[in-house]
Amino acid sequence: MQRRYAPHPGLLMEERARAKLLAETGKSFEQWVALAKKQSALSEPALRAWLRTEHGLSSRVGWWIASAARAEQEPGYDEPEKLVDSLYSGKKAVWRELHEKLVDEMLKLGKDVLVTSCKTMVPVYRKFVFAELRPMAQGVQLRLATGKGSGNDRLDTKRLVRDAKGIDAELRAALRAAYEQGAVQTERALEHELPPELATALKKSKTVAATWEQCTPAMRRDLLEFVSSAKQAATRAKRLAAVIAKLEVGERRVY
Repeated sequence: MQRRYAPHPGLLMEERARAKLLAETGKSFEQWVALAKKQSALSEPALRAWLRTEHGLSSRVGWWIASAARAEQEPGYDEPEKLVDSLYSGKKAVWRELHEKLVDEMLKLGKDVLVTSCKTMVPVYRKFVFAELRPMAQGVQLRLATGKGSGNDRLDTKRLVRDAKGIDAELRAALRAAYEQGAVQTERALEHELPPELATALKKSKTVAATWEQCTPAMRRDLLEFVSSAKQAATRAKRLAAVIAKLEVGERRVY
């Protein structure tokens, strides 16, 4: 039976990093994070220094563990069902049934469809993302890759589905077209300004700079969108630290 929601494919690289950490230190990532959380009096930079000087961890691993230890407690990207539950909570719970009907239509397109979840939307993959679902005040927003836009954004068509009647023959045809686009690489423009902290990290760390150079324009855009979409300064700072930490360990994707 096809799984309804799957962990984000970008987590595979993190799993490899976790396995390497366990092999090299004898402690799992979760054990290191638990140990770091006990140092509650330390700021995140001080915590990174403590991990490096007291435990001999590299700077990039220290970034990774410290950012996880200081992150807000919320569902992770390996728990897509919980993320979907969170998206459709409160006033937006009324749109959950409609959302699931749309997911059903996506899954009918082919066995290679992967539906996962982020903290702000539900992306749908084939080889590449071809659709996104997001709860709005008046319905479920559906963004699709049609290949007819300017090329600056893979998901170039946006529509609001207000009820089950909106899932008609015309919409199913649009989903099929987007599914076909899911096997095609589409260039995405980099539209976000580079944060000063990231610019500094690129200059100070050869590892960060090397990973950044390996990122495609789409990967860079996703990383910067993850930071810039934060509504609060504190959340933005945590996300930026997380991005730098990922680059330090060779990770090129947000999720």
